Amino acid sequence: MLDVKEALKDFKPIDIETIEMKSGKLPEKIAEAIKLYNRALEDIQFKSEDIAIIALKKAISLHPVFYEAMNLLGLCYAMVGKEEEAKASFQRVIEADDSSIRALEYLKKMQSQDGEEEIKETPARKSRKTGSRSGLAGSLARGLGPEDNNKFYFVKYIAGIIIGVIITSVIWCMVPTDRALFRFEKVENIVKDPELVEEIAFLNGRIEELEQDLKNKNEENLKLSYDFQVYREWVNRLNEANREYQDGNYTGSASLLYDTQGTDVPEDLYDYYKSLWDVVRIRAAEDLYREGNKLYNGNRNKDPEIYRQAWEKYETCISYIGDEKVSYLSNLYYQAGKAAARCDEKDRAMELFEYIINEYPNTSMSSYATARLNELKAGKEISGS
Repeated sequence: MLDVKEALKDFKPIDIETIEMKSGKLPEKIAEAIKLYNRALEDIQFKSEDIAIIALKKAISLHPVFYEAMNLLGLCYAMVGKEEEAKASFQRVIEADDSSIRALEYLKKMQSQDGEEEIKETPARKSRKTGSRSGLAGSLARGLGPEDNNKFYFVKYIAGIIIGVIITSVIWCMVPTDRALFRFEKVENIVKDPELVEEIAFLNGRIEELEQDLKNKNEENLKLSYDFQVYREWVNRLNEANREYQDGNYTGSASLLYDTQGTDVPEDLYDYYKSLWDVVRIRAAEDLYREGNKLYNGNRNKDPEIYRQAWEKYETCISYIGDEKVSYLSNLYYQAGKAAARCDEKDRAMELFEYIINEYPNTSMSSYATARLNELKAGKEISGS
């Protein structure tokens, strides 16, 4: 069975610049074909196989002997479920290039998957298999045919054998028993050309350098491809976050901007990101504070799970606000502390109450926080609503 994902690992972008530096400028059509091939590899990475197929068809039309593009086209067809087109593409490579092992392997795997047994042979293979017998082979074939039943032919072969034995015996008698029929002497002193040895060493060194350059270029291309993918994802995320903000969904917009999914904002997008985030986060925090209060105050059955939901709203609100000094900050920390205490997050509750005591001393909110903190330290449940 053909494993398309595994097969795609064998295809790498072609660096036109490096090729032209070492081999001279490529013809315009070939250069354009290679660009289309590289673009198709990018499209495949982003799950755009249909677009990749169009690019590869164009590349092959510009450079009809671009067998690597034909193989990749076959894999693209296989990915979108067009198995007959995939087989036709691989067969085209096999017919054009009799040494194309890769296309032959792909086609065999696809046909074994479908229960097919026979692969079309190229004219070169057919000529090797079905060519007419001639020379010694032809003579032997004819000599071993049905006419051997004739007594004349039987006598002829017996006579031939007897004559052969006699000739062999005569030759054997003519050769002394203490000497071999053939002598082989090992040549020990082979004179090496110093210039040739030096040239070979230079060429081997150059090959190693080129192989290392190729490896470095492949790694560089992979990094550029990853950076481009991250850039495109951030463009899409910023556009979506802006749409959510314009529609009044501040919490949805803030969620898209806050969770970077382990990637840094690209440098030339950071200013736009920062300006949008500064506007969205404050409004989203206000909405989350109201939603947390609604959950907390509406929990008449004192369900710990409802208190946990309220606490999570408060904590997200705190993370969005950051160092911003909003008017309701002390109330936010107090509500978050009570919700944390009532969903068995007592250590966090004490941290929240201590923040109020330290940041808002000599206030009524500080007095409330001190009372709740003392209750927790004494191992009691907090009082009040």
